[in-house]
Amino acid sequence: MKWIGQHIYDLISRFRNDVYLEDIDTGTIASGGNLGLDSNNKIVKATEATGDLTSIVAGTGLSGTSLTGPIPTLNVDASQTQITAIGIIGTGQWRGDAINAAYLEGQSGTNTGDETLASINALDITEVGTIDSGVWEGTAIATAYIADDAVTFAKAQGVTPNVYGNTIKILPSDFMVNEDVDTSPLNFKDGSNSGVQVADGASEMIAFVAIPQGMKATALDIYSTHAKTVKVYELDVNASFNFNTATPNETGSANTQITIDPAINSTAINYLVITYVSTATTNRVWGGLLTIAAI
Repeated sequence: MKWIGQHIYDLISRFRNDVYLEDIDTGTIASGGNLGLDSNNKIVKATEATGDLTSIVAGTGLSGTSLTGPIPTLNVDASQTQITAIGIIGTGQWRGDAINAAYLEGQSGTNTGDETLASINALDITEVGTIDSGVWEGTAIATAYIADDAVTFAKAQGVTPNVYGNTIKILPSDFMVNEDVDTSPLNFKDGSNSGVQVADGASEMIAFVAIPQGMKATALDIYSTHAKTVKVYELDVNASFNFNTATPNETGSANTQITIDPAINSTAINYLVITYVSTATTNRVWGGLLTIAAI
């Protein structure tokens, strides 16, 4: 039977056998649709699909659950042994095994993989945080990398045990008497009202203090039973000096800090002379402090 034209049936049609369609336009199946055509334009139905993924494979360093759906889950394994490169790590703490020295940038010499930092001569480390404790046993640190903000005595070569903090302690034993009147040595009174004293009131006490290399003298304190005149001179080890005609660098009083302005920088030959002008044998000196700072 052949039909020409268009026929519209307001009936329900049922087909007991296969149904084929000809001259089918290509289009989009509406959401939820389940009918389609096979390669022969035969009408067929298909099981409703739940998505584009049918399975997921967890690769190296990953594990997962329900990888076939409907909601797969991937997890990063806590233990990783296959990471070969990473970008910049901005923050965090390394708490693993010791880093093999072969992988520290800028190391010199031969290493076997188990060297400590003490055996590496030139690590190319540009910045570290605060180091609370420990002992540096490597090559001497260049003074250019030692901060000046707290008077760093690592810069002061040849520092004596008298150095403490940013001061040099001047001890009673550092004083001697001049030759003006009495040539007998100073003595230390060990009873009440102790201190180093002269045997003649017209004599003067003199102390000599070396300024450590890389430092400068900025202030002086002399502690005494009496507020007598104190003078500060800069002398050189290779030249004579006349105290009677020379002008002191600074003049002040015992028990009051004397500012040394301008500060006296250490040189290869200079040192400080401190005179305490006593007027009586009861004038006693307990000691002093020379304040220093980095040049």
